[in-house]
Amino acid sequence: MSTAAAEAVDAPGSVAPAPSIEVEAMRKAFRGRRGAAPRVALDGISLRVAVGSWAALLGPNGAGKSTLMRILATLVAADSGFARVMGRDAARDAGAVRAVLGVVAQRPGLDPLLTVRENLACQAALFGMAGAAAREAIERAAEDAGVADRLRDRVGGLSGGLARRVDLARAMLSHPAVLLLDEPTAGLDHESRSAFLDLLRARQTEARARGRALTILMSTHLMDEAERADEAVLVSRGRVVGSGTASALRAALGGTLIEAGAEALAALRSAGLAVAARGEGWTATGAADDLEAGAAALARSGIAFSFGPPTLGDVYLALAGESLAAGPEGDAGSGAQGRRRWRA
Repeated sequence: MSTAAAEAVDAPGSVAPAPSIEVEAMRKAFRGRRGAAPRVALDGISLRVAVGSWAALLGPNGAGKSTLMRILATLVAADSGFARVMGRDAARDAGAVRAVLGVVAQRPGLDPLLTVRENLACQAALFGMAGAAAREAIERAAEDAGVADRLRDRVGGLSGGLARRVDLARAMLSHPAVLLLDEPTAGLDHESRSAFLDLLRARQTEARARGRALTILMSTHLMDEAERADEAVLVSRGRVVGSGTASALRAALGGTLIEAGAEALAALRSAGLAVAARGEGWTATGAADDLEAGAAALARSGIAFSFGPPTLGDVYLALAGESLAAGPEGDAGSGAQGRRRWRA
């Protein structure tokens, strides 16, 4: 739940608004090949996303994020449980749900042979827009997405970052109440990823200024992207294992961590630290004095280690019992991001 929603609940005499997205006890399994056991993608997952907030589903590939997105987008039916978008059942009232959705899929759905304007015009036609109304909507969406000067360019000639902006413009054509983004920055470099996320926040802020609420649900396996959201929802093996603001999740885990290799176990335990396995090494937590003693012992022993506050990767490991898989940029699974590294 976002901070704003929490404040609404706590305010005397107030009634919390219904969430934009509500998923309850949802299960989905896919039939295995040649008699193999079904693959469970969603295992009783439940979550709620407050109106006008930005939630990030954080988890490795195979956690069930894309399956959940496809169910919310009315492309796949759940085996059990339910999903509601703006109060409408995604299975029983799919048409009404689609009418309030904007979707940016993991794989771009643009036609590379068409121009930006032609791609947006095709989408406008699907929404029943025509004539001056369609032209106005296309130009507004292109301007908002920062691609107004590329309307005549073929999509196939655009950079990955610009193509993603066109994808966002297409999703925003109909002023959606809810925006679903499934790994929207996959394949982009760090600068393009950051610019795209800035654009998302700008669109949400602009919608609020115009008296509308834009709810964003985005899936990612990258910690820095989840940090941008109002709420991080940690997903593992088809279940939510933790949720909250990134700062609250880190604070709940502890103030400072030491991460070191397998050879560090004895030194960490001798300092009175709580030690947990992490990959081929160890992560240690404890009181500040004990952490300093542990770090000093490792330095004297010539053992490389990192020292600093926990990251969302550390939180995910503690709650899910597995690490985030490294993504294309190679930084998703590194729990040591933001910690100072020491090497003898």
